[in-house]
Amino acid sequence: MIEKILGFAIFGSVGILIIVLGWLIWKKEKINLMHDYHVKKVTEENKPAFCKLSGIGLIVIGAGLLASAVLLGVTESAYSFLCFAACFVLGVGMLIAAGRKYNR
Repeated sequence: MIEKILGFAIFGSVGILIIVLGWLIWKKEKINLMHDYHVKKVTEENKPAFCKLSGIGLIVIGAGLLASAVLLGVTESAYSFLCFAACFVLGVGMLIAAGRKYNR
């Protein structure tokens, strides 16, 4: 039982942290939260679009982790990680798309 609570707390906390970071990048345009080589070629005119796509990508990853934690707590099934895997692939795809489109 303690493992279940600890797993939920850790996964949920990390998911919330990633969601908050994504929100800060998207809504507040805190591009400095990303590593320099991810943003060094992003122009000022492309900064809002880059921040939006990157921030939403991080939010998707965090939401997948949070949903996986909730599903794992409710169902106690390893299939709950499929939710995280799908969201992770989608979120990383968004991050890669943002980098390819705006960081050239």
